[in-house]
Amino acid sequence: MKKTIKFIGIVAVAAAAVLLASCKKETAKSYDLTINVTLPAGIEQADVTDVAAVAVKGSKSIDLKVEATEVKGEDVPVAFVATGTLTQGDYKVTVTGKLTGTSSVIGTANVSLYEDVEATVALSVVSQSPLLIKAFQYSPGAQYFVIGMDTWVEIVNNSDEVQYLDQIILVGGMGGQKSANAWQANGYETLYGGGCQSPVFAFPGTGTDYPIQPGKSVVIANNPKNHTLDEGHETCTDLSKADWEFYCSYSSNDTDYEGFPNMEVVYYASKYQANWGQNFFCNGVMIVKLPAGTTPATYAAQAENLMTTPGTTSTTQFLVFSNEYVLDAVDIWDADEEEHYPTFLPVDDAQGILGTGAWECNAVRRKVSKIENGRAYYKDTNNSANDFVAGKSFVPGAEPTEVDAE
Repeated sequence: MKKTIKFIGIVAVAAAAVLLASCKKETAKSYDLTINVTLPAGIEQADVTDVAAVAVKGSKSIDLKVEATEVKGEDVPVAFVATGTLTQGDYKVTVTGKLTGTSSVIGTANVSLYEDVEATVALSVVSQSPLLIKAFQYSPGAQYFVIGMDTWVEIVNNSDEVQYLDQIILVGGMGGQKSANAWQANGYETLYGGGCQSPVFAFPGTGTDYPIQPGKSVVIANNPKNHTLDEGHETCTDLSKADWEFYCSYSSNDTDYEGFPNMEVVYYASKYQANWGQNFFCNGVMIVKLPAGTTPATYAAQAENLMTTPGTTSTTQFLVFSNEYVLDAVDIWDADEEEHYPTFLPVDDAQGILGTGAWECNAVRRKVSKIENGRAYYKDTNNSANDFVAGKSFVPGAEPTEVDAE
């Protein structure tokens, strides 16, 4: 009996020790975050509507409470205050708002929240582009190898006026980063390096050769054929009705499909790059328009527009562009990753849309904001997480008939 009592006593002591240890275990602390939102010069508080603020840590997004305030401050007045109580950690805060018409404002700040913090986010006016990326298939389907990829991109005229595709540049194969953007991280704050896995292409023409009507779009395919007819690729994409072809004229492995006009090769970092946007996982793309009088060929021939990746020992040169030339940018982040590193500055794309892995025929499509007289208008807040939906096998060139939910 004494042995039994002794054993029970030992168990009781052990249980008490475990309980005491669990009580002492620290839980994640929470702190108050206050974001003072300032306006661009010439913009009044009444000009900005639908102000929203979100704090992102890893793959988690937390909406902050936004309230208008009595304008305070001397040089840069505070018009809105965003607040929230969040668990400790490092956050990226993004604030957005709408102006009259189709314009908007956006601002971001990085916040380390290990005590109550008050920070400021300065809003900037986001330039609205008439030409947008309507949809983009970023991952080939059915284990397609490089030469036969069924990937494509669609460009739409989202304005009410005729636009011209002449000399518009498409840069693909960007993003998918595991650390901060190399250019911004090394002091080149407004530069983007061309995609390491993709040649850079441009539409031909001298200025007004290739008009695109309001609401209309064009599809550019790496291999403009009906891929569903290939054995084993029945779930891939029919690109036989594409409007343009990405043809790598320098590669003996690429096929020039009859009946499809070719995009012009502007620059390639390697002769083994066989497709535009060549990336089997998540990545980013952008549309670039150079200043008047500068052609893509002339720009690519200038040594100052070529750079090796800063902060590395790589000798491969890439074509770089200032963000002031960017018309539209779409960043796709890997949904399986905990941390995401933006490819673009917030003014071009504040947050990437979450995508899934390779070989799954994955694509993103821009949301429809309204339909008037049978014509779709597309959402453009320069935030891909808000502007796009992800899915499989979107039909290139499809005309939407419904407005997407916010």
